[in-house]
Parts: sequence; structure tokens; C-alpha cells
Amino acid sequence: MSRPVLVVLIMLVATSLTACIVEPKARSLPAGFGEPYFMLISDEAQGPLLIGSDYGLQKSLDGGRTWTVLDNGQAPAIAGASFASTIMVSRGPTAQVYDFSLQGAAQPTMVWPFPGTVTQLAGNSRRNRLWAITMMDGLRLHYSNDGGRYWWPMSAVGICPRPRGLAVSAPNGPKVERLWVACGRDGLFASDDLGVNFFRIAGISNALTVAAARSTPSQIAVTTPQVVVTKNAGATWFLSGLTATAVAIDPRDPGLVFATGNNGQLYASLDGGKSF
Repeated sequence: MSRPVLVVLIMLVATSLTACIVEPKARSLPAGFGEPYFMLISDEAQGPLLIGSDYGLQKSLDGGRTWTVLDNGQAPAIAGASFASTIMVSRGPTAQVYDFSLQGAAQPTMVWPFPGTVTQLAGNSRRNRLWAITMMDGLRLHYSNDGGRYWWPMSAVGICPRPRGLAVSAPNGPKVERLWVACGRDGLFASDDLGVNFFRIAGISNALTVAAARSTPSQIAVTTPQVVVTKNAGATWFLSGLTATAVAIDPRDPGLVFATGNNGQLYASLDGGKSF
């Protein structure tokens, strides 16, 4: 075979291989889903991504490229939190519990054992702790250390009047988990005593949502609306450059962070939220 013919054949093969390469589908929110109230990543091995809004509850097993509706997924989903090996979802005046795989039927709907609508939830999957915020005749913070069977009212001294987001860090050794509250233009608040007292975190003047790593105690991501990240509990912050409406940190790999943009796109970070 002559050299010119061989070159032509190589070029044809290369062109054919290039044509066979399929670009992965872009990450995005489900069509018509609206702005999510919350986003979290399950502790289950596949790491399902879960989002909730007025338009229901959906999950993705491929990082936001395709979505499926969960059991009773058409009902509004206002807040969500992991605890034990399950995920609790607030429907407002009621709640439902799903297993970590987010497959199969949810547990029967239950009414909250306290008055009001639960607008924010946070949980610790390893210590079976849950926090819930209700807004009825003022803010109320409720705490459970048995997976939601019994709830204690917390004084929440110093908390802002209208929280927009709630998250809980991984325990730092023998210390209790730090509870984080996004308070809009009041900034970012935290509690180191399970929600009895709160104090303001310096450096954040507008906290719209907050997510905490469940595998490292000091990593937090906040939408301001730009996503900002700290790996030392707020001593210093990194600017990502991405404007977002919600953010979530993978519970097993804190380097993997997802954020939802204003354009309905879903963005991923592999460096802990420093860049997307």
C-alpha cells in the first residue's frame, strides 16, 4: 500500500472515531421544576442527588443529567435532611421518610408533633439527630436525638427572625456538631450547643442558603448569591465566581459540590467549591 493511500485511510478512521464520540448530556434541573427549596446528596453508595420545590421531589443518579420523580414526588417538598439511613422530607405541615437509595415507596405521611409548617430541616446521619424550624407566631427551633420520634423545643437565643437555610457539620472529635443558619441579609449564624445559643459568623453579609460537609467538620458552602466556601469554619473564605440558588456537598467526598444556577443549569465542582 502506497504512503498517500495509508495516510488517507488513517484520516478516514480518525474522522469516523471522532464522529462516534457522544458529548455527555449537560447537567440541568428538570424542565419546569422552578427554583429548588433544597438540594442534598444521599449517603447511599450511588450518591443520588435530591431536589425539592413547589413542583415536587426528584432524584438524579447521574449528577443531574437525567431526573426521575420519587414516590409521591408530585407533592411540594419544602425541606430535606439525612438521618440514620433515611432522608426526611418536609411537605410543610407533614413529613415523609425515604430510604437512602430513594427507591421504592416512602413511609406513610406523618403530621409533625408540633404546630406550624416546617420550612427548614437539618440532620446528622451518624448521630440520628434532627433539627426543624417552624414559622408560626414567630420562629421555633425543634431538636430530636432519636430520629424524630420525640422533639425538644430549643431556645435558639440570638438566631435571626427568618432563616433561609439550615445545615449541620460533621462532629469535630468529642464536640457536638455545629449548626449553621443562613439568614439572608442578616448574614450567617452558627450554634455550638445544639441550638440553644447562636452567634454571627464574620465575613458573610448575605447568606441565602448553606450546606455543610458531613465528612469534614469545618467545610461549609454558602450562596451569597455567589458560592463561597470555607474549609476552616469561616476563618477564611474562597470565592467561586458562580452565582447560584442552592448548593450541596457530597457526604463522602467533600471535594464534590453541586450548585444550581439562575439559568436552570446544574454545576459541579471537584475542588470543594472553589471553581465550577
